[in-house]
Amino acid sequence: MHHNVVDRAMLVKRMVDRLYQPQSHKGCMLDIYRNHVVKVYPMSEQTFYRYMRIGVARDGYIGDGSNRVKREKRDLPGSTTDANQLSFF
Repeated sequence: MHHNVVDRAMLVKRMVDRLYQPQSHKGCMLDIYRNHVVKVYPMSEQTFYRYMRIGVARDGYIGDGSNRVKREKRDLPGSTTDANQLSFF
């Protein structure tokens, strides 16, 4: 799974976590998908539910169980390491 897909899935999951209300029909997953997520990140309903299954396990693997990818710490969103900078020495 490409790291951009995982990053986008994490952004969608944050949006859903912010808007989800378990007791209300206005805050159900399908309503959040139709009224919020699609307007920001155009995708099919199937892709939305696939993104909801993607997670980061404690062992550093990312995926929905069918295909897991090992991610380095520097690849995770919000990481502030200098591993991607060019070094001449």
